[in-house]
Amino acid sequence: MKLRNFGLFTLFLYMTLLSVHSLEATDLPDTVYLHDGWTFGPPAKPARFPATVPGVVQQDFIRLGVLPDPGWGTNEDSVQWAGDHDWTYRLVFKLTDEQLKSRNSILEFQGLDTYAEVKLNGREILRSENMFVGHRVPVQGLLQKENELLVAFTSPLKAALLAYEKSGVDYPADNDHGHPRLSIYTRKAPYHYGWDWGERLITIGIWRPVLLHLQGDLAFEEQPEITCRLNAPACDKAKAAVNVTLRNNTSRTKKIQIGCTLFAPDGHIVHQSRKPVACRGVVSDYSIAFDVHRPELWMPAGWGKPNLYRAEVVLYDEKGKPLGLKAEATAGFRTVELVREPDAYGRSFYFRVNGKPLFAKGANYIPGTLLLPARDEAYRRRLFDDIKDQGMNMLRVWGGGVYEDDWFYNRADSLGILIWQDFMFACTAYPGDTAFLDNVEQEVRYNVRRLRRHPSVAVWCGNNEIREGLKYWGWQKKYSPEVYSRFLTDYDKLFARLIPSLLKEEDPNRSYIQSSPDTANWGRPQTLGLGESHYWGVWYGREPFEILRERTSRFISEFGVQSFPALSSIRRFSTPADEALDSPVMKAHQKSSIGNEVIAEYIARYYTPTSDFARFVYLSQVMQGAGIRLGIEAQRAAAPFCMGSLYWQFNDAWPAVSWSAIDYYGQRKALHYEARRAFRPVILVPAADGAGIRIVNDRLVSMKDLTLSVTPVRFDGSKPQQKEWQCAVSVRANSVSDACSIPLEKLLPEAEKTRMLLLYQLKDRKGTVLADYLYYARPPKDLALPQDPGLTFTTQSTERGELKVKVKAGQLVRSLYLEVSECFGRWSDNYFDLLPGEERILLFTPDEQLPQQIRLLHQHL
Repeated sequence: MKLRNFGLFTLFLYMTLLSVHSLEATDLPDTVYLHDGWTFGPPAKPARFPATVPGVVQQDFIRLGVLPDPGWGTNEDSVQWAGDHDWTYRLVFKLTDEQLKSRNSILEFQGLDTYAEVKLNGREILRSENMFVGHRVPVQGLLQKENELLVAFTSPLKAALLAYEKSGVDYPADNDHGHPRLSIYTRKAPYHYGWDWGERLITIGIWRPVLLHLQGDLAFEEQPEITCRLNAPACDKAKAAVNVTLRNNTSRTKKIQIGCTLFAPDGHIVHQSRKPVACRGVVSDYSIAFDVHRPELWMPAGWGKPNLYRAEVVLYDEKGKPLGLKAEATAGFRTVELVREPDAYGRSFYFRVNGKPLFAKGANYIPGTLLLPARDEAYRRRLFDDIKDQGMNMLRVWGGGVYEDDWFYNRADSLGILIWQDFMFACTAYPGDTAFLDNVEQEVRYNVRRLRRHPSVAVWCGNNEIREGLKYWGWQKKYSPEVYSRFLTDYDKLFARLIPSLLKEEDPNRSYIQSSPDTANWGRPQTLGLGESHYWGVWYGREPFEILRERTSRFISEFGVQSFPALSSIRRFSTPADEALDSPVMKAHQKSSIGNEVIAEYIARYYTPTSDFARFVYLSQVMQGAGIRLGIEAQRAAAPFCMGSLYWQFNDAWPAVSWSAIDYYGQRKALHYEARRAFRPVILVPAADGAGIRIVNDRLVSMKDLTLSVTPVRFDGSKPQQKEWQCAVSVRANSVSDACSIPLEKLLPEAEKTRMLLLYQLKDRKGTVLADYLYYARPPKDLALPQDPGLTFTTQSTERGELKVKVKAGQLVRSLYLEVSECFGRWSDNYFDLLPGEERILLFTPDEQLPQQIRLLHQHL
């Protein structure tokens, strides 16, 4: 990828339109939400079932009892028929005489899944064949008092079959669970066809809102945008320009004034002006330039506030009377550069934000369900609560899912979460014929224009693992030279030419990565210094977790290990009779062909194996969390050589055994808590032998007069002969520092290594602990852990309906897991070690009301 260096003095202000609404005049724009009253059915009987819009056929069939829950038991096979058939949606809606007098009418479909023909009052107005593209269709002259809207969907499988037969190539889409594999021909969410963590569910329906825009003489045609250029390195002044596109729905020239007001994050007015313009054409563009002094920068999480400005654009007549047209937007000032420069190790790969190098901490995100319109406000709130709780500053929107809804990017903006945005291509070659590329062009333009306004969007990435697949996945041997050559040519057309050329037009100031991983390959260690990698030596290569200390690349955007969801979650999709690794239900919910075998192998490597299912489930989570934490900490400690750690994967799309930190039901696994510990702003990372230690400081402030202490702790609580050891340290801002050399042999003699740990603590001059770490010299299976550590629990309900739990132990407890029986919720902490005599107070927030009788369950190593 060619480096794009935009300089430290260029700042772009991205705006997200929040609303365009009408005031009192009847000639002003009005928006009608066409969501109620829909029906659907087979083409001959489109009024057979009541429909939810936005929604999909399967969502309504489940609600109506026609389909069983796809996530329960082995129901996956029994729900497939709905995606094989065509379905037609029908709506009859009425308009008033006043609404029919509108100067211009536009029918907007924000998302149709996927092949659809739309008719309004018997007239075809739209054909759509891309789930990711919204449509605005002029319908002036077609509307009447009573209107019939028909949306006829063709099954994606039927529609793609013709392309498959014409192509004659069985593409290497191994994650597509159907035969033949048709997913690559259809611009639909790839994961709907199945994945190695997800079931197959070919959804069909109106999956995003439908709106009828009734416009007066004037209307906002597009969302306002602002660009801004800094004048000085101190970021104290910027030149900004507000760009406004207006539609004049009359043949007359209209003289108006465009008013622009920019509010600072604290609400005070930064700029206010009006510009007289004459709207002559149907659509006209206007620009208002102004200065912004000392802009408050949008900062990523952990570095400061993600400051957002609020902008208003108001239209007035030529005499200054308000016309009742107002557009509101939010905006964030920031620079994000992807730095790819040759250095002593090969080639760098890191993000420079507001002029400073950022270590990216986060995960890979997949859509949280296959029934996308079913996600409600509670889901949205919980999703970003978990992201914030983990301490992330970056989330990768992975290329096998969807371009997310506006709410997703709005919340990322408000929390300072940078978004690595893939285009929706993953793990297989794709066609390069003209029709396919034309379809993709619409998709890219639509989504780039929609998302480029968000300060959270940091980078565009063409695809997930396709270049790696072309090089290393054996396609050269599997296919003829002619077909493989076609794969290469089509890849070049799509990812090396089409997408970057469109980005140059639509969003030239963001970086573009052609494919992830971009250069490095986990099976070729000599390449790890050249760029970003997906490190799958752990899991697929079955390498020990410790290899992650050695095999760091410049930026690791995928690595992971599977685990089971908690037993309480498992019992939401199965019965107790299914609780065996080889039961049909457990096999159905494990989509990786090597999954349970590799989980068992990693458990046996570090823990005492078990034949008890509940114990195995618990150990799988402990193992996963410990392994990924080791990797994150090793990658952070390797900065500035390595500058990013995005684990695979954050969440689940259905109830499954998977790589996730949050299961399908929203329950936090051990990985969530371990990642949170590894993502803390300041962490201690001991060397494998414990004698050396690195202090990682993500914060933009230095720390002086600190004390690093190392305290021996016997598991049974008895007093060791060794004394606490201390040394003075200082830590630079945004850096990794090597601390003192620790006399390990004196602090932890060989004879004590199975029954004693070392407690590392970093304290400030007041004695406040800034970071800590528990160092064990042996893997858990080789430690003499207390079997009865004397755990005690005290519970108390709070006024807010939460549960406060006080836990204490007389001896060491490792990986303590707590659960409230028959109650789902979130713990303030879980899967933690409790030192001898230590008391911990935890808070449990239930999803629903707490049961009257509290029964606390727990497990530990």
